[in-house]
Amino acid sequence: MSRKKGNNLFKNIASHGFYNACLLATILILSAILFASAVIRQSLNTGMKNMKKRLGSDIMLVPKGAKENAEDLLLEGSRNTFYFDASIYEKVSSIDGIAESTSQIFLKSLSADCCSSEVEIVFFDPETDFVVGPWIEEEYAKTLSGNQVIVGNSITVENGVIRLFGQEYPVVAKMAKTGTALDSSVYFSKETMPDVIAHAEEKGSFLTKEQLEGGIISSVFINLRSEAKLEKVLETVHQTIGDIFDVVYPKQLNTSLAGNLSRITGIVDIITYALGGLLIVLLLLFHSLIMKGRKQEVALLRILGRTRKTLIRELLSEVGVISLSGTIIGCLFSMLIVFPFGTYIGMQFQMPYLGPSFAKALLTMLLIVLFVSAISLLTSILFILHVTHVEPYLALRREE
Repeated sequence: MSRKKGNNLFKNIASHGFYNACLLATILILSAILFASAVIRQSLNTGMKNMKKRLGSDIMLVPKGAKENAEDLLLEGSRNTFYFDASIYEKVSSIDGIAESTSQIFLKSLSADCCSSEVEIVFFDPETDFVVGPWIEEEYAKTLSGNQVIVGNSITVENGVIRLFGQEYPVVAKMAKTGTALDSSVYFSKETMPDVIAHAEEKGSFLTKEQLEGGIISSVFINLRSEAKLEKVLETVHQTIGDIFDVVYPKQLNTSLAGNLSRITGIVDIITYALGGLLIVLLLLFHSLIMKGRKQEVALLRILGRTRKTLIRELLSEVGVISLSGTIIGCLFSMLIVFPFGTYIGMQFQMPYLGPSFAKALLTMLLIVLFVSAISLLTSILFILHVTHVEPYLALRREE
């Protein structure tokens, strides 16, 4: 009996194919837009929260002219080669007012055995570090002995090691996902730099004269003492090493980033509300046309003894099937676009982008399925009630 009802349900949907197809398409588009909007919003907000927690330092010193590249590094994880003499770090770190400091050396992307794409190579000092540590998912001793490495979230690790330039490097920790190019980074201890450079050169990687000669750093990260005045510290830095550096303010970047996020989510919301409103109007239109086209059919069923209650239940069941199918297909279609291109979306917005977990994505999908299906049922109910309450003889005469 239930199978027969099911067959009749799908037969009734198919018998009004054009309008039901238009209704299905409208619901599909609406749910796809809502799902994409929700995931993008979640991903940008999560990326922003992580970036806020882990921007790492009060100030960052970089070579003169490298400020823009350094800001890109902090916000997007993109690497560029900029260097000054390694002796600068020792001079700066002893300045009064500085609580802690650490330096890093960046190599531009280099091909590696472990990955299909190029990886970012970073050399840092584990003992003084306070920048890399907060991104690490698991505990590790603040030393890297021998050729041990820390890897970004997207780096493939097999049997606890990665292969770079024909060499195997034990992995002691993996970083949390950042939503930036940091996910494809490999972190080495500074002491290993000569060996890594030599192996990279042997494998044909392009290296600059500075990289081959060594004795360089790319940046100095500094946290100030609570009582220290920033202007005074920078004045002393100028007096110590001269006018050979630019200053990046990570915490100010966070404020700028928050403003950009607010503007982007505002635009996403406006587009979502505008298209959502238009699609709801279309839902009303299609439900009206579908019910108007079925007025005589409903009248005949009434004459044949079908009760209003039964007809309302059957018509709502048809709308429910179409709505449920449309929302599920729409969300799945949206997943296929938003998830694989999440990093690209973040790059276009120039924002850190951290996609939701599988469980969170399923929860978002469930909420949208319930929300859109409810809207579809609510926009149809008035037309269903109207067509089932018209007297059969009036409906057959095509009169109201």
